Amino acid sequence: MGPAVLYLNKGVRHRILDGHPWVFASEVERVDGEAVDGGTVQIVSPKGQPLGSAIYNRRSQIVARRYSRGSAALDETLIRRRIDRAFAHRQALGLDKRDACRLVWSESDQLPGLIVDRYGDVLVVQTLTLAMAQREDLIARLLVEKSGARAVLARNDAVVRQLEGLPLERRMLHGELAGPVEIAIAGIRYRLDLWSGQKTGFYLDQVENYAAVAAHARGRRVLDCFTNQGAFALSAMRAGATSCRAIDQSAEVLRLAAATAAAEKLPVEWVQGNVFDLLRAAEQARETYDLVILDPPSFTKGKGNREAALRGYHELHLRALRLLTNNGIMATFSCSHHVTAADWTGLLERAARDTGTTLRIRQRLGQAHDHPVLVNVPETEYLHGYVVEKVEDA
Repeated sequence: MGPAVLYLNKGVRHRILDGHPWVFASEVERVDGEAVDGGTVQIVSPKGQPLGSAIYNRRSQIVARRYSRGSAALDETLIRRRIDRAFAHRQALGLDKRDACRLVWSESDQLPGLIVDRYGDVLVVQTLTLAMAQREDLIARLLVEKSGARAVLARNDAVVRQLEGLPLERRMLHGELAGPVEIAIAGIRYRLDLWSGQKTGFYLDQVENYAAVAAHARGRRVLDCFTNQGAFALSAMRAGATSCRAIDQSAEVLRLAAATAAAEKLPVEWVQGNVFDLLRAAEQARETYDLVILDPPSFTKGKGNREAALRGYHELHLRALRLLTNNGIMATFSCSHHVTAADWTGLLERAARDTGTTLRIRQRLGQAHDHPVLVNVPETEYLHGYVVEKVEDA
């Protein structure tokens, strides 16, 4: 008996016809055959055109995610081939030489819902779709064979798993991991507890931007907002900043950042608190900075609160620009695919207008190259950054 067949309905513009891999439940006409959650289906267009093979989960709003344009089983042979290709892509770009690197990234590597990050000789895996979760032990075995990793940890604590009907959990898939892992990122050594921390333990998507922003730091007084583990702040001080004040709401991440700063002998003033409140207080105290870094978390997880998120980002930029000296530099980032690069440019335009300043773009930044972007899948390009200069009006 062959795989089940999912037929797309009529009267709807299906993104999969344009190359996008997702099919939403509202796009389905019917499913013929025995479609098993976590299994695979063949997708057929309203005109009877075969569109490829997809993983299937009726419990998810995204009911099918294409992994092949042909008829291909999601078996050990295919998964091994996809992992090999993902590794080869990073190797061709020289990214395999980094201490930390994203080795597999979901749809971008044709393994929907699978994320694999390397920290030294330890791999951290996330399986965000039911199909990948059901094949987790196989994936771990293939990864160990390919990489020789001494340990593989599953960090399946991302809330998006719940949309697939999956539990939140953390467990070892291979080997043992008793303590922190020490790695170098942008020239600074971090001791990372991979059982905790954001994402899989660190913001690897910003790795290339730490050095890019630090290149503007020499001789400047720096304010780093939403510092997390302090990578922008520490990189700025290492690059020759005269001082740096770094803010975050979490006492735990600031403790980790302070420990790294002490080990690296980099003096940073770590401040715990709400960024909006502290920016307001700094403005009232007439403080100024020569380099302001804004790397806020995503203020929106969906389209529904997008406008409210943009208002929050706007206020953030207004306050930052009021603290920025003439000829000062601001580095600002958006990390949600619901907020586009055009949205961020428009936001900067409004913030410049409302503060009576002129901003000149020095550099456009994006996610690290180990997070590849697919041109037909806008969700794969989610990190947008700008380095702008406040032009002196005199």
